[in-house]
Amino acid sequence: GELEGTMVWSTGQVVVGAQVARVALDGASVASSVVRGPDGALYVGTAEAGKIFRVRGESVEVFAETGQLLVASMTIAEGTLYAGTLPEGRIFAVTLSDGSIRELARPEGAEHVWALVHDGRQLFAGTGPEGKVFAIDARGNASVYYDADEGHVLSLARDGDVLYAGTNDDAIVYRLRGAGRAEIVHDFPGNEITGLAVHQGSLAVIANEMPAPRPITTKTSRSSASEPPRPGKGRVYRVDTEGRVERLHHDDGMHFTGAAFAANGALYVGTGKDGRVLRVGNDGRVATFADVDERQVLALEVSGDRPVFVTGDSAALYRVMPERATEAFWTSKVLDAEFSARFGQLAWRGDGRVQFQTRTGNGAEPDGTWTEWSQPMTTPGPIRSPGARYLQIRAKLLEPNAVIRAVQAYYLPQNQRTAIAHVGLKATKRGSDDGPPDPRTTLDLSWDVNNPDDDAVRYRLRYRAEAQDVWRAMFREDVRLTKNEYRWDTSGLPDGWYVVEVEASDELANPAPNVLRTKRASEPLLIDNHPPVMEGIVLRGDRVVGRVVDTLGPIALLEIAIDGGEWLPAFPEDGMLDTRDERFAIPVQLEPGPHVIAVRATDAAGNTVSAETMTR
Repeated sequence: GELEGTMVWSTGQVVVGAQVARVALDGASVASSVVRGPDGALYVGTAEAGKIFRVRGESVEVFAETGQLLVASMTIAEGTLYAGTLPEGRIFAVTLSDGSIRELARPEGAEHVWALVHDGRQLFAGTGPEGKVFAIDARGNASVYYDADEGHVLSLARDGDVLYAGTNDDAIVYRLRGAGRAEIVHDFPGNEITGLAVHQGSLAVIANEMPAPRPITTKTSRSSASEPPRPGKGRVYRVDTEGRVERLHHDDGMHFTGAAFAANGALYVGTGKDGRVLRVGNDGRVATFADVDERQVLALEVSGDRPVFVTGDSAALYRVMPERATEAFWTSKVLDAEFSARFGQLAWRGDGRVQFQTRTGNGAEPDGTWTEWSQPMTTPGPIRSPGARYLQIRAKLLEPNAVIRAVQAYYLPQNQRTAIAHVGLKATKRGSDDGPPDPRTTLDLSWDVNNPDDDAVRYRLRYRAEAQDVWRAMFREDVRLTKNEYRWDTSGLPDGWYVVEVEASDELANPAPNVLRTKRASEPLLIDNHPPVMEGIVLRGDRVVGRVVDTLGPIALLEIAIDGGEWLPAFPEDGMLDTRDERFAIPVQLEPGPHVIAVRATDAAGNTVSAETMTR
C-alpha cells in the first residue's frame, strides 16, 4: 500500500512514523549521491551537468559543477568534498570553504567512479568498467590498489585499516588489507553488490539479482542517467565479526540501491522501486520507514541526528524530521475480488484511536469512475461503499501511539456460471499397432469446462436416442460426479445414434438460492456393439470375392491375410470404404498348392468380423 506519515513493520503493524520534508532540486532529474558536511550542510550530487547542490536549512544552491553526466559518488575529508563522476571517470576536489573545484584525478581505464572512501591519508575509488579500486594521494596520483577482475566495483566501505569492495557481474565482496592484498569475504547470490556499510565490526551487504546487466553507458544523454532499471530481486545480509553470513531481508519484487548505518546501529536501506526507505533490524524485522512519490531512493545519509535521502526520476532531497507526523495515513493496495462483489464487515485490531474509509470501483486503478471515500468509521462495521469488483481501504491514525495490527474486509463475489464448451468422446487409442481397434461397449465421455470462480462443480449426465425426446439419467442421483469425464457402459442399449447432455451445477459451493446450473448437449454419438456380417467368401480366378454388411456402418477397415501372414489393407470394388454394405474382389497372387485366405472387416465402432476360405 501507500504510506503517508506512517511506518509499516514486516509483522504487519502500522504505526505513526516520522515526518519527512521534501526539498526540490530544480534543474536536475536525478539525485544520485549525498554527504553531510562538518557544519551540517548537505551536499547532493546530480545528473545533467553534474551539479553539486548545497542544502542548508531552507537554502538550496548550486555549489559546484563538474560538467559531467552524473556525480555518482561523494565523500568529505579535511575540508574537501571529493566527487566521482561518469562517463569519463573523473574525480573532482571541491573546497568546502569557497566552492572552488578542480579535477583531482582521472584513473587510467576508468569510465565510472561508483564509490569513494577516504581513510584520512588517501582517497579510494571503486570504478568500472575494469573492476579496479584506485588509491589517490593528495596530489592526484592514482594507482591501482586492487584489480578485482570484475566488470565494476560498485561499493566501498571502510572499517579502520580494512577496506571492503563490492562488485557486479559476480556479487562478490572483497576484504582489502593493503595494496594488492585481498581475500573474498563471501560470494553472494545475485550479480551485483550495490551497498556496503560497517558498524562495530559488522558488515551490511546489499546483493541484487538483476534480470539483465544494468545499462551502464558512456553516452552523455539524459535518458541514460534518469531511466531506472527494471526491478530485480534484493537481499540484505549481515556479516558478523566471525565471518558468519546471515540474510536479514529479501524481496523478490524489488532491488535495493544502498545501505547506511545510523550511529545507534539502525540499518537503513533504499529501494529501487516504489521509492521507499527500509529500516532493517538485527532480528530480521523490517519497517517501511518512509514512502515517497519518486520511484527510486538512490542514496542515504544517516550519520547525523536527522536521516536524509535523495531520489531519482525527480531529483529531491528528503529530510526526516524529529517530530512525528501530524497526518498519518495508511492506504491499502487495490484489492481485487475478481468479480463484482457485495462487501460485508470491515474489522480491525489495534490500539488507540483510528478511523477507516473505503472506496470501490470496477477499474483496476482508482480514477474518476470510482466512488468517493466513504464516511469515516471509528468502530468495526459494515463497509459503506457500494458493491464493485475493486476495493481500497484507507486508515488514519489519530493518536501518536495508535497501532493497527490487522485489517479484514469481508466480501461475497457474484456467483459465476460454469460454462461447458464441448461434450464428446475422449480421444483414446483402441487396439494394437498390428491389429484392428478393440470393440468396446463403453464410451469414454469428456467435456471442456470453464469455471471462472473455481467453485466445486457437480455434474449430472442424461442421454436419449437421437430420434426421441425422452431423456434418461445415466446414473443414480446418489452418484456425485465431480470430474469432467465419465465412462459410459452402453452394453444394455440398442445400437443407434444417441445424444448426451451434461449439466454442471455449483450446488456444492453455494446455498440453494445462489446455485447456478448450465447444460450442454453433445453431437450425436454412435453406439454400435455388434460386429458386421461377412457373407461367404470364395476364390474366383485370381480374386477373393465376398460381401460384408453392418447394421449401422460404415465399414471402416478391410484386410486380407494369406496363410496366417501379415494383415494387409484392401479396398472394396468401388475403391472406397464409405457405406455399411461393401462388396469386394481382392486380387491375390498364389503359389501352386493349398492356401488359407482370411478376410477381416471392422466397422466404425471397432467391431470386427473375419472369415476364411481354403484352396487346394
